[in-house]
Amino acid sequence: MILWTFLLFSSAIASNLIHIQYFRKPEEYGRFLVSLNNGTSKWKSEIYMNRAVNLREEEIYKLIKPFFEGDPSERRYESASITRHLGKQFEYILNRYPIDRLIFENLCSQMKPKFSLIIGATNQKPKYIKWVVEHPTAAFTIPDAFQKEMGREEYTLEIGGRALLSTENFEFDALKNTQNLTIKQTTEYKNGFNSETLVQLKGSTVLVEGSNIIKTEDLMKFAKQWVDGERKVKQWIVDLEDPDQQGRWYFERAHETLDISIQNKKLKIKVYETPKRRPYQFTHL
Repeated sequence: MILWTFLLFSSAIASNLIHIQYFRKPEEYGRFLVSLNNGTSKWKSEIYMNRAVNLREEEIYKLIKPFFEGDPSERRYESASITRHLGKQFEYILNRYPIDRLIFENLCSQMKPKFSLIIGATNQKPKYIKWVVEHPTAAFTIPDAFQKEMGREEYTLEIGGRALLSTENFEFDALKNTQNLTIKQTTEYKNGFNSETLVQLKGSTVLVEGSNIIKTEDLMKFAKQWVDGERKVKQWIVDLEDPDQQGRWYFERAHETLDISIQNKKLKIKVYETPKRRPYQFTHL
């Protein structure tokens, strides 16, 4: 197993985190975790499905307000609408604290648009976003409010099980402009970027699994941007669709080498200090 040491979402330094999970089996429930001040204060609640407990939003607010205003603790609730209960907690915390990081795991179809509307009504723009999707209710598309100006430091998509990542996502501002992009696809149904869209990614660190396409002419445009100082690169690793595609190119800027290679269905790009006795020739643009 390859250790992606250059991408560590879990170790990213951020002040405040909201982590929301939804579980279907063996019991249906949602979990809401808020972690403040780099994990020094944590509140966790679990909301179990009980169709006899049909609370209005104002009733939910009366329950959660003393919980979040008290000392860090854990609590269990029951509700006829897990979405409504999680949404009210999400809204309460967003209106109370600045949030740097958001993690969403296996949200149901009603939760995604609701949470999008809630955060869209605030001025919050968390710098770290992570979606984990394993259920194939429909092809996953990032909800509206999370498509732009979010996840500027790091945006992560993990698509597993039989879930499908919609190709619409590859056009969104949030993925194109994050500094660190991770797309993992352990799913049976893999999607990927086309060549033109792939080189539009501005991230310095990129890990993209799936069925991606890259053309040599687009790689040369990418290299020219780096040579001209228009692009920062640390490391890219991208799965490719074509098993026969191969190539190796080197470019120089300010005593550094941009090393681009295609081999074994992988595109790898990295930058390092140009050695005094280099065993390679630079490519002319």
